[in-house]
Amino acid sequence: MFLLRKFTFWFSALSIIICLIDYFGSGLANIILSQFPPITWLIRVDPYRNWMIDKSIFRASSILVTFRFSAYLIHFCSFLIAGLVLDYIIHLFKSR
Repeated sequence: MFLLRKFTFWFSALSIIICLIDYFGSGLANIILSQFPPITWLIRVDPYRNWMIDKSIFRASSILVTFRFSAYLIHFCSFLIAGLVLDYIIHLFKSR
């Protein structure tokens, strides 16, 4: 029950849910995943684009992008770090 009160748990769970829904083919999850800032920044840089997006399936006219496992990993790690930062800030305010 202690984990249920932490932002780290909920952000990580949300990230896993978004990644799984995108993996199974939902367009909404793909749009959420592709517009999240760390992934958006890295997709625009050429060496990172090649190992985050599967270009063999990518169609230029489509909004939906086929992500590789590294994009899911970056998404999960960024949500995990955001949860850890929020938990740390809350811990600082509670300790005063």
